[in-house]
Amino acid sequence: MTYNYEEIKDIKLGATYTKKYTEFRVFAPNRKKIDLLITDDYRKIRKEKFSMVKTKFDIFYCKIDKDLDGFFYSYLVEDKYEVTDPYSKASSINSLMSAVVDFEKTNPKNFKKFAPKICENKAIIYELNVKDYTANKNSNVKYRGKFLGLCEENTKFKGHTTGLSHLKEMNVTHIQLLPVYDFISTFEENEKFFDDDNYNWGYDPELYFNVEGSYSTNPYKIKRRIYEFKEMVNKIHENGMNVVMDVVYNHTFKTIDSNLEVLAPNYYHRKNYDGNFSNGSGVGNELASEKAFVRKLIIDSLKHWVNEYDIDGFRFDLMALIDIDTIKIAIKELKKIKPYIIIYGEPWMGGESVLPIEKQILVGSQKSNGFAVFNDRFRNAIRGDNDGYSKGFIQGNFTLKNEIEIGISGSINFDEKRIGFADDASEVINYFACHDNLIYYDKLKISLTNHENIDSISRLGFAILFLSFGKPFIYEGTEFNNSKSNNSNSYNSSLDINGINWQDKIDNLDTFTYVKELIELRKNLEVFDLYKREDIKKVLTFVDGLEDFLIAYKINFKNKKIYLVFNALKNDYELDDITRNKIFNEQRELVKIFDKKGKINKRLNVSDIKKISKYSVNVYVGGKYYGL
Repeated sequence: MTYNYEEIKDIKLGATYTKKYTEFRVFAPNRKKIDLLITDDYRKIRKEKFSMVKTKFDIFYCKIDKDLDGFFYSYLVEDKYEVTDPYSKASSINSLMSAVVDFEKTNPKNFKKFAPKICENKAIIYELNVKDYTANKNSNVKYRGKFLGLCEENTKFKGHTTGLSHLKEMNVTHIQLLPVYDFISTFEENEKFFDDDNYNWGYDPELYFNVEGSYSTNPYKIKRRIYEFKEMVNKIHENGMNVVMDVVYNHTFKTIDSNLEVLAPNYYHRKNYDGNFSNGSGVGNELASEKAFVRKLIIDSLKHWVNEYDIDGFRFDLMALIDIDTIKIAIKELKKIKPYIIIYGEPWMGGESVLPIEKQILVGSQKSNGFAVFNDRFRNAIRGDNDGYSKGFIQGNFTLKNEIEIGISGSINFDEKRIGFADDASEVINYFACHDNLIYYDKLKISLTNHENIDSISRLGFAILFLSFGKPFIYEGTEFNNSKSNNSNSYNSSLDINGINWQDKIDNLDTFTYVKELIELRKNLEVFDLYKREDIKKVLTFVDGLEDFLIAYKINFKNKKIYLVFNALKNDYELDDITRNKIFNEQRELVKIFDKKGKINKRLNVSDIKKISKYSVNVYVGGKYYGL
């Protein structure tokens, strides 16, 4: 039987709680018998059993006339298989049973009163893993590696901020959390939390509506993980930042033994023509988002995280596997709740899929559709390939100069020479590293035979990133040159590899300060908030005819003339009169506001600029008086 999304979109699935009764609904086509099992203790073998009635659209229904707050439940399928509810909004430890919750009892004080309404064109995104960020003892937080660890303020190590206070000091706008929904690849017990073999990023979804229990201080208590997650979101909001969730709707960790497949065989997952599971995710299966009840599961889940947890945005893993129609509907629905919500994802997949190519979200699919995609062209142009030895522009591959300039322009179709993939810069996530592949500093180390100038090269990459149009995105710890010992896929490595060591901040304080001041510069200049193609083309002018290692562009914005010059050469570059005139035209007086050491405020005559330092950015403002 086929279903129409418009007909079923408003049906409530899962457990709908009131103090007097709870209604249970589960979608189970081709199943003749479903029983509801209920218990006050998930460890009990004997559970109360209630027959469910099959209703319209193959939905089984049961109503229990009592207050079930805190009770556990599951579904018994044809007297053979016991499974959790795909719509579980709470669960026991390790997702053994679903749970009923009175969500009114889970809100921290002043919940939903602090969320800043940050326009997405002002976004500066910082990706982190909850466990990584505060697990090290030198984070000096009480609840190390937990949701509550990201709530603690004024934490320091050797006089310098850690955790949440570090994020606030950096002045980023959006915190993107690696998976915090319920995943199945770690044990949730506190006594196992710091075991080396009990680590996983969490790209192994189990219950899409449920909070991950391992990040709670007490995963045994149903409401505790919910409260603590809300408290973390609230505290991040209170400190002036929005929260983005990393979501994995492209596949499930389990396949034939998943609750989805048991309840609805051959429905939720795509199949190849030979009957085997399609594997566009690269990990065994992919969800059939184009089907009505799968689309509903995804959109209902997204809306739940926004409505119940006050989430401000979503990053879609392997977004190409989510059909474009589902994403369009989701964005429309989410923007009704939060007009400023931010949506972006990866415009690729992990293998071949049976999803028709015209339905896949690839580079270009984002045009005028209200979401952004990761800009891997710019990433590779800045620092080379993901895990190999190839070099980017900053390491000396100057053939990539044009690609860098395309990225600087926001990857729009800027002119005949600089042709990008976006209608406007709001569709672009600019980055040079994320949780996947080699971390930034490790990539620089393996691609450079001489490490003498590696810190300067690293800072040059940051300068290009933050002084470009589009949304800048950085990964935890890159701002102070942290390393994962060249581990290019640390998804299940120990905290020794993944965890943030705050000593790295002390050892690389100059780089951290430089990145912090770049963010300050970007915000103060304001021009990089522009995203419409016409507006960017009005204010931005590239200087053509320069050496391949030299990039210069001018910005004319709000009665200010801004001149930006990058030198990626390993030597200082001597400026002759012709080159100087190309860059600065008729300008005679300048204030230098930023260079390879960071923030500066120095008055200059153009004629005084004799050279451009090696591996440097130089930012000038026309006139006698200007300072940050």
